Amino acid sequence: MKSKLLIFVLLFSITNLFAQIEDAWVYFKDKPDEASYYDAPLSMLSQRALDRRTRYNISLDFKDIPIEPAYITAVKNSSGISVLAKSKWLNAIHIQGTQANVDALLNLELSGNFFIDSIEYANKTLNSSKPGNELNRVKSKNKQLETTTDFTYGSAENQIVMLGGNALHQNNFTGEGMQIAILDAGFPNVDAFLAFKRIRDNGQILGGYDFVDRSTIFYSGNSHGTSVLSAIAGYLESGVSGATTNFVGTAPDASFYLFRTENASVEVKLEESLWVEAAEKADSLGVDVINTSLGYSVFFDNPDHNYEYSDMDGKTAFITRGAEIAFSRGMILVNSAGNEGNDSVWPYINAPADGPSVLTVGAVNTAGTIASFSSYGPTFDGRIKPDVCAQGQGTSLINSAGNVGSGNGTSFSSPVLTGVVACLWQAFPNKTNNEIIQMVRESAHLFSNPNNHEGYGIPNFKTIFDSPDDLDGDGVVDTIDLCVNTPIGAEVDAQGCLLLPSDNFIIEVISESCLDKNNGQLIITSGTTYNYQITVNSVEYSLSNNTFSLLDLEPGVYELCMSLESQNLNQCYNFEIKEGIEVSGKVKNVSNKSAIFEIIEGTSPYTVYINGIEKMQTENPVFEVPINQGDLIEVKTSVTCEGTFSKEILLEELISIYPNPISNFVKFNFPYGINKLDITVFNVLGDKVLATQVNKNIPFSDISFLSEGMYFMKVEFDNQIKIFKVLKN
Repeated sequence: MKSKLLIFVLLFSITNLFAQIEDAWVYFKDKPDEASYYDAPLSMLSQRALDRRTRYNISLDFKDIPIEPAYITAVKNSSGISVLAKSKWLNAIHIQGTQANVDALLNLELSGNFFIDSIEYANKTLNSSKPGNELNRVKSKNKQLETTTDFTYGSAENQIVMLGGNALHQNNFTGEGMQIAILDAGFPNVDAFLAFKRIRDNGQILGGYDFVDRSTIFYSGNSHGTSVLSAIAGYLESGVSGATTNFVGTAPDASFYLFRTENASVEVKLEESLWVEAAEKADSLGVDVINTSLGYSVFFDNPDHNYEYSDMDGKTAFITRGAEIAFSRGMILVNSAGNEGNDSVWPYINAPADGPSVLTVGAVNTAGTIASFSSYGPTFDGRIKPDVCAQGQGTSLINSAGNVGSGNGTSFSSPVLTGVVACLWQAFPNKTNNEIIQMVRESAHLFSNPNNHEGYGIPNFKTIFDSPDDLDGDGVVDTIDLCVNTPIGAEVDAQGCLLLPSDNFIIEVISESCLDKNNGQLIITSGTTYNYQITVNSVEYSLSNNTFSLLDLEPGVYELCMSLESQNLNQCYNFEIKEGIEVSGKVKNVSNKSAIFEIIEGTSPYTVYINGIEKMQTENPVFEVPINQGDLIEVKTSVTCEGTFSKEILLEELISIYPNPISNFVKFNFPYGINKLDITVFNVLGDKVLATQVNKNIPFSDISFLSEGMYFMKVEFDNQIKIFKVLKN
């Protein structure tokens, strides 16, 4: 990486450079395409991230919407301006330029609209007034890695047992399924060191990015990040693959994203912006926990960018504001407290460790005594910081040579704790990020009497796991309870999820009564009284009083889903509202004395009328009625709106044949409106001897080839059948 002296060699002194080129954040007023993104959430977040939002009931909001690209382009094209980073959460970009060029941005407009809301300089003296979300951050000295070679095999044991992390591991909570993002100064040799072979081979490195150099090559930079990662993910088994010692990180089965946001050769404001950008990326990927072994306070290369203690209020520094937003997205933020405890000028915690929602970690030695270098609180607004402590003095890790060594700094107490936190969340997947953090605090040995050097003390994850709560009182402890807040007295399964009787739901589907009425119905009756969620074709309803009715449904297929909040209950199936019918039928057979009718569509019972006079009522769709020439037969169903089936009987329309007996040709008398007849002739044994079709324009058929004797002739037309017995001469 280039140093400032290389970039500006022989042109300006560092002092003159900062006098001319300024860092600033440009905040935009709006996001014009906001509405369209809510309809396409996968354009903003991965499915895993959306699932996290659903699991913890976190809604999408303005902060999730990307920055308007036209705004960024307009600023980038402005004279003397360089765009270096962006944040959708804060709707801002990080720029550099002279003060004159930066101030000129306030006059930018698109389509007649001034789209820049405000500009905030990293040099606070240039701000005319302090913005409500003032961005003033500084980096700490955490990035200085102090390691010594330590050939004590199995040296990671103390830092894990101190926290009770071994209890989680022994119960198979080793981080599997959890995703951790490491935001640090670089990760050289993670792709080569034996200690990371296991996570490489198992596909636990999900990806990464170098935000400093804007490169997809992230196995580079300062080895600080490599050592930080090792405290969580390192793994050596003596005698395996050439390893000569044992080493196990605190979450060896977790998966990782590696993001370089820190330029170890400089200390500049841009690093805060890169951190926020990386945190946004982690959120979009669905990351669970972010570890940050970095901090910003009074060590910037440009002293004008240094923070003041009053800025450590949890809401001023740009990076802290970003961390708080990250927490609001459902992630846990674990951050080192800083290594300035012995500094006479600045002994305090750094940003973003001052964030109210950030789990800030101080450092203790192997005996659990606070390390003198560990930065302390309180925050400027009086909150306890750090939150808790872990081993950060003599911490076992993988050093820059790839060997097991030791390091000093809250840079290492933070990842040691991060891994155990991830394992704890794996054990309690239904707990929110806030609930997990509070469990960690309450388990610490100084929880009842905290102080601003140790916070709430050293957490004991073993007590959390060994003495689990049963908060919903269902008889299933929270460590294995997959369904929180089960109703009191309810029957549950082994995972603590509600069990409902097999006949709990009675579902009645009533189709459309008549054509075009659109009056289909869905009626659900529940045997138990809970606040069920009902979804019909993605429209949400509730069932809270044992009965749910949905009226005036159009014909069609619907998807019905029934669920119960916080319970493993989700039943879905399809139901159909059938279209209403109109009565229809046909005449099956007609003789001179009677006719046989068949009702094809219509609701029984059927009432039969002859010439307007009711003659019979029947449940059978096939029935026979006496007829005379010219009779009007009408059939009505039990549903008035289905209409009436009617047929006028005209005997002259009946099919007839002649002559009979037959010599050579048989002729046919066609009924009115019939143009063809299907003819089939059978002998007395039932064998088919002729099959033909007769048209009205040639109304006869040649049967001269048949032997003398008796035959049966079947004549079919208009769904009617007539059988004739004929004699062949």
